[in-house]
Amino acid sequence: MKLVIFGCGIIANRIAKSVKLVDEIELVGFGSKSIDKAKEYAEKYECKEYGDYDYFLNSDVDAVYIATYNPSHYELIKKCLLAHKNVICEKPMLSSIELNNELFALAKENNVLLMEAMKAVFLPLIIKIKHMINDGELGEIKDIRASFIRGESFKPDHWIFDPKTGGALRDVGSYCAATMNYLLDKNPTVISKVTNGTDARADTIANVEIDYEGIAGHLSASNFLTGDNSLIVQGTKGMIKVENFWKAKEGYCLVDGIEYKLEEELISDFYYELKHFAELVDKGIIESPIMSKDASNKILTITQ
Repeated sequence: MKLVIFGCGIIANRIAKSVKLVDEIELVGFGSKSIDKAKEYAEKYECKEYGDYDYFLNSDVDAVYIATYNPSHYELIKKCLLAHKNVICEKPMLSSIELNNELFALAKENNVLLMEAMKAVFLPLIIKIKHMINDGELGEIKDIRASFIRGESFKPDHWIFDPKTGGALRDVGSYCAATMNYLLDKNPTVISKVTNGTDARADTIANVEIDYEGIAGHLSASNFLTGDNSLIVQGTKGMIKVENFWKAKEGYCLVDGIEYKLEEELISDFYYELKHFAELVDKGIIESPIMSKDASNKILTITQ
C-alpha cells in the first residue's frame, strides 16, 4: 500500500517513524501547503516524492494519513474521498456526529476506507484487557475511569483553543472515551459534563460522568493541569490499572487479593493502528470493524 502523510508537524514525525516499521506500507511522501516543508520531511524519511495535497490526490497513492490541524480535517478528508483515496485521519477526526455520518457515507459511495486514527484501541495491552473483561476475570464490571491530564503550554492562536474543533475533551479526552467505549462495548450515555469552555474559547479542563448501561464511567481531561494519566477498570473480583494507557505496554492487575503484572508487546504506539488500516486496504474492506462509523460516533457522543 502506497501511503502519503498530509501535514508536516510534530505528530507527522511520530507517524512516519511507525509507518517505516509496517511491512505492508510504503511511505511515498508528505503533502503540505509548504512545499519546502514537504521536501524537508520527504528527504528525512527517504521518500521518493513530495508535493502539495493536489499533487498526491492526482497520483497513484492508495491512501492518505491526515495529520494536519483539526479545523482542516473535514475539507481534506472530503477531497481525499472524492479522489478515491483511502483515509486514516488523526484523532479527533471530526467535531460532530453529523459531519462524521456525512463523510462515512461519502467513503461508502466512493468505495474507499475511512478510519479515525485511534491508536489506544489497537494496542496489544488494551486488547488483552478487553479479553480479560469478556472472560469474566474481573468479575462483573462496576466502574471504569480514564484520565488524560497533561500540563502543556500553547500559543494563544493555537487550534487547541478553537471552540468548534479544539479543547481538552475533544483532544486528549477522545483517547479516554474511545478506550472505555472499546473495553465495555456498550452504549454510552452522558450523565453530566463539566468544562470551562465558552463560545469563544474551547475547554482546557473537562470532567464527564457516563452511564454504560449500568456501569459507571468517569472521564477527566486537561491540556494544562498536571495530574493523573491512567485507566482503571474495577469489577467484583478485582481491578486493572494502566498508566499512560494510550501508549502503554504494561499495567497491573489485582484479582482475588493476588497482584500481578500485565505486559504485552509494544513495537510503537502507532504501529498497530497502521497495520490494521493497511490490512483493510489490502483486502478492499471499506469500514474497520474496530474503528467504524459507530465507534467514532460513540466517541463524539461523549466529546462533542
